[in-house]
Amino acid sequence: MDNIILAGSGGCMREIFWQLQGQRKKQEGFHVLGYVDCVRPENEVGISVGGEEIAYLGDDDYLLEVKEAVNVAICVGSPVLRRKLAKKYARNPNICFPNLILGNTAVCADVRMGEGCIISMDARISTNVIIGNFVFMNTGSMVCHDGRIGDFVTLSPDVKLAGGVHVASGADIGIGSKVIQGIHIGENVVTGAGSVIIRDVEADSRVAGVPVRDIMHV
Repeated sequence: MDNIILAGSGGCMREIFWQLQGQRKKQEGFHVLGYVDCVRPENEVGISVGGEEIAYLGDDDYLLEVKEAVNVAICVGSPVLRRKLAKKYARNPNICFPNLILGNTAVCADVRMGEGCIISMDARISTNVIIGNFVFMNTGSMVCHDGRIGDFVTLSPDVKLAGGVHVASGADIGIGSKVIQGIHIGENVVTGAGSVIIRDVEADSRVAGVPVRDIMHV
């Protein structure tokens, strides 16, 4: 079982650790050495999840100074912050970014995936799908056939993308959003919770509703 360090200390990191706990009980996945974050824990030791302590290793400099190969998972939901951290950590060539396939997921054998992706429990990825780098698919999210997901995209819990949907880099798709087939969602788009997307969405837009409407254009 390989070792891994988690980056981040929020709810996203704690949920990912919980899922890794489940894999470890089956002698699968990764063993977590601890976590790094710019905010020190109140008790100076770490964070407890499910009765198990996750050791606090230090801030980002801890990873930047690592001299041997180490696996790192960037456990933050924000595409903007995930991109920032990935760029920062990439300065150390000893850091590797494996893909985490967690829990009761289903990923077709012909899926192509970059590095640093996190596919949470109960997620589904169908045939002929391309997933970029540092994509975060939260619990119960689904990408149907021929989907294209760009770098640093976040699919929140229970997001459903029908066949042939393209989501460009940096998009943040809100919890429970649904997208009909063939839609293109531009870079850095943010969708509100429960959105139903039946038309293409321009880059840098914020949309919400059933069906969606613009609520702000960045």
